[in-house]
Amino acid sequence: MSVPSRRQVLFGGAALAVGAAAAETTRAVIDAPSPAADPAPAEGSSSTAAAGRTQAGVDRPVPPLAHLHLHALTAPASVRTREAIGALLAGLGERVLALVASAQAGPAGEAAGDLTIQVGIGSELLALAELADAPDVLLPQFRGSAALADDRRGGDLFLQVAAERPELVNGTVDALLAALPGFTPRWSQVGYRPLGDGAVTRNPFGYEDGIVQPTTDKGVPEHVWLTDGPLAGATVGVVRRFVLDTAAFHRLPAAEQDGVFGRERVSSVPLSGGAPRADVNLGAKSPSGAYLVPVDSHARAAHPSFVDVTVMLRRGYGFRETVDGAADRSGLLFISYQDDITVFTRTQQRMDRTDRLMELATPTAEAGFLVLPGFDRDRPLGSSLFG
Repeated sequence: MSVPSRRQVLFGGAALAVGAAAAETTRAVIDAPSPAADPAPAEGSSSTAAAGRTQAGVDRPVPPLAHLHLHALTAPASVRTREAIGALLAGLGERVLALVASAQAGPAGEAAGDLTIQVGIGSELLALAELADAPDVLLPQFRGSAALADDRRGGDLFLQVAAERPELVNGTVDALLAALPGFTPRWSQVGYRPLGDGAVTRNPFGYEDGIVQPTTDKGVPEHVWLTDGPLAGATVGVVRRFVLDTAAFHRLPAAEQDGVFGRERVSSVPLSGGAPRADVNLGAKSPSGAYLVPVDSHARAAHPSFVDVTVMLRRGYGFRETVDGAADRSGLLFISYQDDITVFTRTQQRMDRTDRLMELATPTAEAGFLVLPGFDRDRPLGSSLFG
């Protein structure tokens, strides 16, 4: 009698039952030729394919999918070795391929579902790879970080599941968590994106967000992906969750609200003038000598020119929670991707000093992590680090 592999032990007991048609589709995906040599999908692609040089859910698809679940988990002691975490990630990658293929097949008579599943690891699991040039993924303390409980900062394994249909996200999350025995939850969040234009959507305050994104080379965003060695195709992710005082913001006069962001709400024209969604002119002044884009505005505080960094790729999700008569909680799940964590940390530190918007935002959870390189049947998830 054959002895089951570690991967079979870890994942066999929590297998998700799928229909015959979905199973055939899954086998077709897993047995297809490896796309490892293909370039990452171009910006603007609607592809949600799980296999590729990079993971989906970073720069693809555009626009980002509407419903997101993010889970930060703590790994058990049993997987805190290089061999064990490598086997677990490889099995998890197989599960991702199967779940995405099943969603793309769709139930009989229904349209196929768009689904992305993104997997990242925190600093302690990354250290097991013993890479000489491993990127820093630890966040320093920012304004409000000291008030966070330990289990609201960091994590070992990060799952982001996004889809256009909320029920597809729910079922996928259940299947993934069932396939991770021994992992314990740290924090999680369900978020949504309103309809937008490409990467641009409106935040919970009603202003367009995501206007300034990294420049691209042949459709691939610059200064987002790591490009060399075993980390090629990975990126450094940051997530921070904020509760927003939207009620206080909406009590401000309309002109003052625009001043908080540095743009007009409806048109997204910079207060310095120009076309909608144009970059702000930070040097423009009124006849009296006052800056047209206020000195404490978000557009000025977050501008990369002040801290000498590149532009981070951003995906924001809002949330609104009302439970059993408790006070409503409105917030933002801010996610960014960059090839160096200092791109984010320098920007956030400046915002903490000068951005009026931060007076209306209270952090409630945060983490830095490595989004693992892309994978396929011949290159298991995490194999370049732990293989």
